[in-house]
Amino acid sequence: MAVSLEKGGAAVTPKLWLIGMMSSGKTKVGRRVSKRSGFPLLDTDDEIVERAGMTIPRIFAEWGEPTFRAMEKEEVARISRSDEHLVVATGGGAILNRESRRLMRDSGLVVWLNPPLSSLIAKVKTHNRPLLQGHADLGARYTQIWESRKHLYEEAAHLRMNMDGKTRELVAEEVWRVWKAS
Repeated sequence: MAVSLEKGGAAVTPKLWLIGMMSSGKTKVGRRVSKRSGFPLLDTDDEIVERAGMTIPRIFAEWGEPTFRAMEKEEVARISRSDEHLVVATGGGAILNRESRRLMRDSGLVVWLNPPLSSLIAKVKTHNRPLLQGHADLGARYTQIWESRKHLYEEAAHLRMNMDGKTRELVAEEVWRVWKAS
């Protein structure tokens, strides 16, 4: 990972990739880091929605999860090839693809936002998420997804950010401090 650009007196790697489970705060923390750093925020889910011209639940319903994952993989690849310094909030499943994990690690700093599982489960009960639809016990389904992915988050991340008891603002400050030192 190359240090390349001076911004506000700090050298930073080209990309900051925020990874983590659904509702872990990647976009909210990303907005705050973007504001602190002056670098643009890209949300891979928003980019996919824009390119597809439909919502993620509709992509899942009409084209299926494999098509969505292929779109997600292409979005990570596209962003990683960009010369622009960016804060990138990924979808929760962006780490499922081995090549995507490698591209993220090679093009910047990968930070795993890791709030307590119980707080994540409480949040997703109020959201419309394709991977949770049709499951009576959302907590059990979310835990199942978490168990199947946690080793991939560990593999992808340069840094695991414990978020227990921390505000999004404090997490963003810590992430920015690490990124500008990288």
